[in-house]
Formats: sequence, C-alpha cells, structure tokens
Amino acid sequence: MDAGRPEEQLAPTRRELRERERAAAAIAVTANEARTAARVTVVEGSAPIYTSRRAMREAATRVAQEISVTIAEPTFTAPIITVDAPSLGNGGTATPSVRPARPFSPRVVHPAPVAPPTRKAGSTRRLAQKISAGAALLFIGSLVVVTSLPAQAVQPAIGIDPEVAQIHDVQTLESVSSETTTYFSRDDVTVNDQMAAARMSGGERAAYQSVADGETAGPSYTGDAAFPQVWSMLETGFVQTPFPSLDQVPMSSQFGYRPGGFHGGSDLTPGLGTDIRPIANGVVSAVWQGNNPGGGGYAVFIDHNIDGQFVQSWYAHMMPGSIQVEVGQVVDITDVIGQVGNSGRSTGPHLHLELKNSEYVSFDPMLWLQTREMNLEYR
Repeated sequence: MDAGRPEEQLAPTRRELRERERAAAAIAVTANEARTAARVTVVEGSAPIYTSRRAMREAATRVAQEISVTIAEPTFTAPIITVDAPSLGNGGTATPSVRPARPFSPRVVHPAPVAPPTRKAGSTRRLAQKISAGAALLFIGSLVVVTSLPAQAVQPAIGIDPEVAQIHDVQTLESVSSETTTYFSRDDVTVNDQMAAARMSGGERAAYQSVADGETAGPSYTGDAAFPQVWSMLETGFVQTPFPSLDQVPMSSQFGYRPGGFHGGSDLTPGLGTDIRPIANGVVSAVWQGNNPGGGGYAVFIDHNIDGQFVQSWYAHMMPGSIQVEVGQVVDITDVIGQVGNSGRSTGPHLHLELKNSEYVSFDPMLWLQTREMNLEYR
C-alpha cells in the first residue's frame, strides 16, 4: 500500500473486486426472488412454493420429522397342528392294545395242479425224424469202429469172412515203402509269379542294352525318355518299392507341403547303407555324383515305361561311392543302383524317392504304388 496516497484513491485489489461481484450477484438474486414472489399469488391450502432446491429438501425433512410413526402389533399367529394318533396316546379316546399271539400251526403247501402235456401238431413226425437221426448216427459210429479195427479183429483166423467174400468189387492195397516220398500235382493249378515274369533274362538284357548303346542320350529334364527307342521296348506292368525285401518301409516325411516349402517326394529311412533297387525295369537317364542341382547329392534318375506311360524315378541322397549304374544302362528290378546315404541337403540318412510324369510334374510315390496294388506297410 502506498502511504502517500489517500485511502479513497487507492485502486481496488482483485480480491475486493471478486467480493463486490459476488455481493452484486447476491443482490440480483434477492431482487429477482422478490420480484417473483410479488408476481405469485398463493392460494390458501395449496402446496408451498420453494425458490430453491435446498429450501425444498429442508421443508421435506421437517415434514418427515413431524410425521408420527406407530409400530403395529404383530398379526402373525403360529398355527396349531393337531394330530389324531390314538396308538401314540396323545389324542382320542382309544387306547393302544396288544394283539394276542397266535398259536403255531404248520403251513400246508398244496401242489399246483399240473395240466397234462398237450401234443402239438406234427409231434409224431418230429419224433420219427429224431429216431431216424439217431439210427444214422449209430450206423456211422459202427462204420468208424469197423474201419478202425485191424483186419485180425474182424476176420476169423482161417480164410476170409464169408460175408466179406460175397463182395464183388475187391480193392487191393499195395504196401508203401517208408522211404518213398509221394508228391501231388494238379494240372489245372498254375502259380502266377509276377516278379519272376518281370525279370529280364540275360539274352533280353543284352538285346536291350545293344539298342541303348546305339542311341544318343537326350536330356533328362523334359518329361520325355532320354533313350526313346529302348524305352519303348521296356514296357512293363510290374512295380515295386525301392526296398522289396523289407516288410515295412519307415518314412520320415511324406509327399506334399511341409515347413519350408513343397516336398516333391517321400523320404524313406530303412537305415544307412541299405541297398536301393529300381521301382521297375528301365534305363538310366542321369547320374549325379554329389552335384545334383536340387540338393540331392548323389542321385540317379531312371526312365520307366509303365503300361505305355512315361514315369521317371529319382533316388537322391545316396551314399558317396555307392552308385553302381551309369547313364544309358538298362536296369532290372533285381539290380542294386546304390545305397541309402546322407549326401546333399539332408538332415539324416534317408532315400528321397520322387516320381515324375510325362508333364514333368511330381506325384505322390507311395499313393501311386498303392494304386498299383502294392502292399506297402510303411510307418
């Protein structure tokens, strides 16, 4: 505060201004309420008029406090249940009584009348059938006993029994030496060995190989036979698994999509070093000595003529140095083309068997072998 200025000339502070504004607002409200009250005419007996919610709440509170509350007397009366039980002794005029014991008397059981059995229609016929069946069994039993006894037991010691001598057709049984072996054969029974029929003889293989040696090897990635002339001569209908001597062929990965992409073949895991044989007769179209461009390592491709259709089989990840065939070689189902290995892009010893059709599209090897009626017991 400036001591040199008179108090009347001092400028009001902000606090003083706010207090003045609140006082002016209160005066305005009061004046507004006065004007409203002046315009309102209150009729005697009507509800009071309140100018604010607070006044309304306070008036309601006063009215509630002035109301007298009277607690009513309980009106519920517990029901009285009356039970009339003379035997228990709390009701009625009758008193319990004890029934005297009855003297013991034996119980007489009368048997139920039994009706005479009724004979159904046809009982006589069934009885005759049973008698006939019994007689037949006795006759058969007598034949068994007679045929099982030695000749000395049924014939007299001297000569032949007169009854036996009356038989016109007499069969003579010749003695059989214990050292003689008898074999039975039937002309109408033939054994169809498909594997034996599919094998090539030495002359056939030599003839086919001479034709293959006269051809120039074509490409192996086109869906056509690399040696078309000899391929057309090697038509066969017999196929097998690469491990025909195994009852079960373990499989670690099937044909189809898997983590990492599409798997075009089936991974068979019979064990490291297991011999691999071709699925059918054919001609070798490619041999890869560890440099297969698809990561198959040591691999062999063989072209087959299956019922006139082109099928190419791949054998990948073979053991280094185990390949026993070369391009242009005619192979038989009994030949060993290599051994199971772990070469190329492989995570363990297995054989990747992949099949291609004439469109050079891979298809499921195991499913195809099953459709060829092969009994595949792989797990």
